[in-house]
Amino acid sequence: MNKTHIQPQRMRRLVTDYIDRWETRPWGAVDIPWEQLQADRLTEAQGSAIRFVTLIEDHVPGYIQDVLKHFPTDDSVSPSQFMHNRELFRFFMRWAQEEDRHADLFGRYQVRAGIQSEEALHAELCQQGRKTWHFPRELPVQIFTYTVIQEKATQLYYQMLGRSVDEPVLKVLLNRIQKDEARHFAFYASILEAYIEELGQDILPAIQEALQSFKMPLAEQLDNYWRWSLEVSDAAGGYDHTVAYAELLRVVQRAADASSASQKLADWVRAVRAT
Repeated sequence: MNKTHIQPQRMRRLVTDYIDRWETRPWGAVDIPWEQLQADRLTEAQGSAIRFVTLIEDHVPGYIQDVLKHFPTDDSVSPSQFMHNRELFRFFMRWAQEEDRHADLFGRYQVRAGIQSEEALHAELCQQGRKTWHFPRELPVQIFTYTVIQEKATQLYYQMLGRSVDEPVLKVLLNRIQKDEARHFAFYASILEAYIEELGQDILPAIQEALQSFKMPLAEQLDNYWRWSLEVSDAAGGYDHTVAYAELLRVVQRAADASSASQKLADWVRAVRAT
């Protein structure tokens, strides 16, 4: 695969479109009806789920540090790649702000709902947040493949958890956050489609590698992750993150419909669905 990134002009259009929509949907802590909180309607399992997702969301400093290493903006890259990465940087800064807001509000909710004291919350965030996480694959298209799956899986989880809870403030908070995650997914999907359309069938092996190696963030870092994640899934009515794989295939299928290599891409989608 000789070409590794799409044209910077196309990246600029995608990022600018996201920013234009992003700036019309500001929200924050003042928009959450904290006075309506009814902590007695929160189950122990739901409280545990909020602890879990707070840790995942709060790792955003590590996520942003790692992703920026894959998209440098210095003289180590060509002028074209520099501009591609510089445009993408504009999105990453807004993405980090939104993810940090999610972490902050989940943390505030924990304290207000009595899930943890502020001291216990901060100790837990420090213990887990200092651990290092890296994207499992390095090519740009593999990073976008990963984020397509991860953002859709996260959105679906918050949707399902929101339907399962009776506590009204948590319902509002989860609904707000899942809408952010839906926008993140849509953005990454648009980038992945652009990559497939411009780079063609040569990138399919890289996408396949990213799909086959996929694990949710911090799966190897958080203490007791696998047992805890099963409990968290049960709290959301049996959530399964692999449902998001179907969304990745739909993204590839859309790109196939718009690509000169459509038959090869369509064949790949059918082969993956058959496995």
